Order: sequence, then structure tokens, then C-alpha cells
Amino acid sequence: MEEVVDIVDENDNLVGRELKSKCHRDMLLHRGAAILVFKDNSYTEIIIQKRSMKISNPGKLCIPGGHLSSGDDYITGAKRELQEELFHGQELPKEIEFKELFKIKKSTDHDYEFNVVYRVVHLGPFSNDPDEVEDYFFEDIKETLKKIKNEPENYTETTALLLKEYQKRFM
Repeated sequence: MEEVVDIVDENDNLVGRELKSKCHRDMLLHRGAAILVFKDNSYTEIIIQKRSMKISNPGKLCIPGGHLSSGDDYITGAKRELQEELFHGQELPKEIEFKELFKIKKSTDHDYEFNVVYRVVHLGPFSNDPDEVEDYFFEDIKETLKKIKNEPENYTETTALLLKEYQKRFM
């Protein structure tokens, strides 16, 4: 069954609900969340995921995140996405603290959405959902930004946008 998401106006107020595919096709503004998973409190190494070949943007590199289901607030959606992608088959560890970094309106990867970006610190172990994430690894964020500049085709548009925004605000 296809996911239903909330449609919002330019001020991020709820105006309706629709199938995710219709939101993408008709460029309807909706919501998403992304999570920068840092290895430790130095905030230098982040988790990069290789997307499964079974989903959109197959094989591309990205950070954890995704659409908010209808009725989710941003933090609920972020927690669900992190649990689905990196803690598959287990509870999200209670010690993980989500810090909201910024909110951005974007139009990338066929998504027209508000996206809230969170920071968490967790070393693992992780358990990826193979239907969504083929592989994952920690990488220095500066190295990732260099790779995005030199090889943008290897990354999702959203990951490139969000990491560049993070760089502007925090580095």
C-alpha cells in the first residue's frame, strides 16, 4: 500500500493529504526529515548510506531520512526513518538524542518539501534494512563535501543540498 503524506502550504500549515506518488507527480508541497548521524561529538564523521537498487535513486549515496507519513510531526518522522534505515529489526536506542539543526524548503529528487535536518551521535552497531540501504559507512564530512563537488552524480540531490547547507551554517 502506498504511503499517504500531508500536503502543506508555503507556511508549512496542513492543507490536505495525498499519495506520495501524486505529490511527486504534481509537485505538491509536503514534509520530510533528514538525520546527520555523527560518529562522536567532534562532529567530523557522518554516516553515508548507499541506497538499495530497489528504491528511488538506486545506488546513490545519501544521508538517512525520508518522507513524513500523514499525521507525523518532524521528530516522529525522523525517528521512524532512522529506525527503519539503520536500526532495522530493533528498537531505536533510547540514548540517541535528536538535535534540530535547521529547516529548509527544497525542490530536489522530485520532492517539493519542507525538510527538517537533525543531528544525532551514535557509533553503532547498526542494522540496515536491505530493501532501503545496501551499505553504509562513516566518512569525514569535509571529504564527503569534496566528493559531492567533484562527483555530484554519485549522490542524491537532497543529500548534496542539505550537506552544503550544513556547511554554510556550521562549518
